[in-house]
Amino acid sequence: MTQPQAEILSQGDELVMGQIADTNGAWLSERLTELGFSVTRHTTVGDEVHTLTTVLREIAARADLCVCTGGLGPTLDDLTAEAVAQAFARPLKEDPEALRQIQVWFAGRADPMPEANRKQAFLPEGSRRLDNLRGTAPGFALDHGGCRFFFLPGVPHEMEFMFERLVKADIQSSFPTRPVQRVTLRVLGVGESTLQQRLDPFALPPGIKLGFRTVPPENHVKLQFPADFPVPERDLLIDEIRRAIGTAVFSIDTPERPEGTLIECVDRLMRHADASLATLETVSRGHLAQLCGAFGWWTYGLVVPDGRAVVQHLELSPGNGPSDGPLDVAAIATHLRRRHGTSHALACMESPRNPSELVIAVASEVGTARVRHSLAGNPGYRRALSAALALDFLRRTLPAP
Repeated sequence: MTQPQAEILSQGDELVMGQIADTNGAWLSERLTELGFSVTRHTTVGDEVHTLTTVLREIAARADLCVCTGGLGPTLDDLTAEAVAQAFARPLKEDPEALRQIQVWFAGRADPMPEANRKQAFLPEGSRRLDNLRGTAPGFALDHGGCRFFFLPGVPHEMEFMFERLVKADIQSSFPTRPVQRVTLRVLGVGESTLQQRLDPFALPPGIKLGFRTVPPENHVKLQFPADFPVPERDLLIDEIRRAIGTAVFSIDTPERPEGTLIECVDRLMRHADASLATLETVSRGHLAQLCGAFGWWTYGLVVPDGRAVVQHLELSPGNGPSDGPLDVAAIATHLRRRHGTSHALACMESPRNPSELVIAVASEVGTARVRHSLAGNPGYRRALSAALALDFLRRTLPAP
């Protein structure tokens, strides 16, 4: 079965000029792909009627589906309905129910409706109104040239609500699609070029798409399988790829079983081991504690700026071992675990000898393990990376379910 083609059209000068990011386009792309469409284009157009009409006609001639966002507001630069009217020869007509809903929206806030909002009740002739229960801008849908168009507000929470409540069901009933099978292997500590090199030997069966995505500090390996691809064969291939990448793979998301984020993986392992954790961090500046804070197994967290503060807060003498100069991070983790009575302790600090080197230690009832990593990038990235590397090292030391 050939996948129907979908396009996404976003409207607004603020998008074209880079003042805001088009998060709507990314969100819609993911949803349409899940529904079985091949998303072929994202188009962003400013507040100019002629350009909008031209693009709308082009999309109508080549796509099966188009979801458009933005340009449905009450101001002079909201031009989507006008552009649709011109592009498809559908004069704008006031929709009494749309006007009533706008008036009710303002009445619920004890405000009179500004006359400018009346503009939002004018919809292209023959279109189907899409009620907006979270704002003043109704959407609308229409078919033209073999393409089904949905026009939605640009405000993300309004757009997402209307898509899930109204658009999704329409699409599913109108297009004979089957969702593709998407699998994502989440990786930490291995770059895209290395991942590509490790996967080069694989000859993927026809119809399978392989891609990569960087979500700092992680990298994701993405595979898209046809809807009818046998699941046992898919899982065998995924297992081969996982082994080729190695232990840097911390989770695998399949349609049937998403394993989720790194902290979700650590949570499952900690609960399985009935473990408890105390943490100490310097370079991550509280990011590690923030990630662990929602879980009952995390019982204590210390965030300090440097090794001198560690000595002060844990009441240590400066000579805890020679391996890291004045401080031994492994000894600190052991001291932390015993002091707070936890099954595990995780210490994440810069090396006293080299601020660009991260030292991580995990202490448990069976001993202490330690690892080093190089740190680079801006302070925000270093914080996120050090916290992720610490959690990943904890993951590797915990027993598998």
